[in-house]
Amino acid sequence: MNILIADDDAACRKMISHYLKKKGYNIFEASNGIETFTTIIDHPINIAVIDWVLPGMDGIDVCRKIREKHKTGYVFIIMLTAKEEKKDLIEGFEAGVDEYIMKPVNLQELIARIKVGTRIVRLERKLIEKQRELTGNNEMKNKFIGIVAHDLRNPVISIRGFSELLLKDSNTFNEEQNEFLNIIYSTSRNMLAMINDLLDISRIESGNMQLSPKKGSLNKLILERIQLIKLQADKKHISIHKELSLIPEIAFDAHRLGQAIDNLISNAIKFAPMGSSVYLSLMQDDNIVKFSVTDEGPGIPREEQHLLFSEFHRLSIRPTGGETSTGLGLAIAKKIIEAHNGRIKFETQEGLGSTFSLILPIA
Repeated sequence: MNILIADDDAACRKMISHYLKKKGYNIFEASNGIETFTTIIDHPINIAVIDWVLPGMDGIDVCRKIREKHKTGYVFIIMLTAKEEKKDLIEGFEAGVDEYIMKPVNLQELIARIKVGTRIVRLERKLIEKQRELTGNNEMKNKFIGIVAHDLRNPVISIRGFSELLLKDSNTFNEEQNEFLNIIYSTSRNMLAMINDLLDISRIESGNMQLSPKKGSLNKLILERIQLIKLQADKKHISIHKELSLIPEIAFDAHRLGQAIDNLISNAIKFAPMGSSVYLSLMQDDNIVKFSVTDEGPGIPREEQHLLFSEFHRLSIRPTGGETSTGLGLAIAKKIIEAHNGRIKFETQEGLGSTFSLILPIA
C-alpha cells in the first residue's frame, strides 16, 4: 500500500513516515501543495495523509484538484488539521476529504484511519475489476448476438419471401394448407422483426450505430410512418388522430428516427384496446421539437416503470391483439433519440393510458 505524507513540518513528516515504514507501508513524502498534487498524479498513491496548511496550495485545494483530475484510481485522503469548527470540516468533506485527524497527530489513531482507508481502496479495486469483467462480458454478448442474428437473418428472409409468394397463389392450395402458409408467413415476419431488433441493439451497444443526418421535414417523415402503420391500426379498429404543427426543416437520420417513431406509434396501437384512439402531436417550443404519442391503454404499473427502457424486459401488461414483442423496442428508440442529442420521456396512469414523447433540439 503506497502512502503519501504531505506536511511542511519536516519533523512531523519524518516521524509519521518512520512509524509507517516500520508497519510495512511504502512511503512517499511532499513538503508543499504543488509537490503533493504532482506526486499523486505521477505515482500510484493509495492513501494520502495531507496537512491542511501547506505552502503554495493548501490541503483543501490539493484535495479538490485530485478529485477533479485523478481518474486512474481512488485515493483515500486523510486531512491533518487543527481546525475543529463544523463549517471547516464540512468544507473539507465537500472538497473530497475522507477522514480527519486532529493535530498533534496520535499515531495509533492514524494507523486505525489508514486501515479503514486500506479496506476502502481494496474494495474500490475489486469494483473496478468487476466492472472490467462485466464490460468484457457485455462486449462478448453483443458480438455473439450480432453473429447469431446476422446468420439467422438471410434464411428467415427466404422463408418469409417464399411463403408470401405461395400465398399469392392461394387458389393452388386447400383451406388447411393456406392456413399453414399464413402461420409460416406470420411467424417468419415476427422472427425477422426480432432478429432486426437484436442486430440493432448489438450495433448500438458496440458503438457501431452510425447516423447520417440530413436536413428534412419531420412532418413528412411522421406522415410516412403513419401510413405504414395504419394497417396495424385498422385491424384493431383503432383511430389515429393527429395534430401536427408545421415544423421547420431540421437535421436527422431519417431511417433511424423513423424507426424510433415507428416504435412509439406501433407500441401505442399494440397495447390500446380494440376500437380505441391513438393521438399524435407535433409541436415546437423555442429550440426544441416534441413529438408525442398518447394511447388509451392500460398504463404502466408504477413498480415496472423503471424497466421501460431496459433491454429484454417484458412488462406484465400484454398486447391487446396477441401481437409479439422482443422487449427491445423502447431501448432502441431511447438510444436513437439520445444519438440525436435528444431525449425520450413518458407519462402514464394505470387504467387511463400513456404518453411517450420524443424531444429533439432544432439546432
